[in-house]
Amino acid sequence: MSTESLLWAEVGSSDGYPEALESGLQSFLDYWMSLERKHGRTPRKSEFDPLDVARLWRGIAVIEVARKEGRANRFRYRFLGTNHDHVNGASHSGKFMDETLPEAEMAAIQPVYEDVIRQGRPHYWHRRGRMTTLEPQSYERVLTPFLGSGDRVDFLIGYWRWHWRTGIPTGLRLVHSSTRTAHLPPQAPAGDHP
Repeated sequence: MSTESLLWAEVGSSDGYPEALESGLQSFLDYWMSLERKHGRTPRKSEFDPLDVARLWRGIAVIEVARKEGRANRFRYRFLGTNHDHVNGASHSGKFMDETLPEAEMAAIQPVYEDVIRQGRPHYWHRRGRMTTLEPQSYERVLTPFLGSGDRVDFLIGYWRWHWRTGIPTGLRLVHSSTRTAHLPPQAPAGDHP
């Protein structure tokens, strides 16, 4: 499956994950994994406590899966932290993703999100801008599945971290060398996901 878009290209390693995640990404993934261990299943959105990840809140996105018989899932931004607003230049909270992103970008994102829903496993993505003037120049994110009130994934909650070229003060932390080894959950074979 192609996940390339006109705006972004994937940055990957042989298994799709870096040897180490930046501390915020790893903290968010560790939090999801602790909920999964505690409950012995994919966690429910009602079990997600924002206070547990308060230091990451500006980069958090809570996305609701909107299902309608006979059509592809749509994704509604239920909450976007202020770093998302800064990157987007506006608040998109409450809007559908396909209302805010170009069609080609949605075509790249849709299969990735569907894969997280189907497999019920977290997904890591590192993408860089195709245009040299794009700001931010790249981003990383960990996207995790959450059940609604039933037994299906109705929410995707992720943590985004942007890499800026200009050094303009944004409140975002830049990449630093003090990362720890990423402990990632098992993934499908490389050909099955981006």
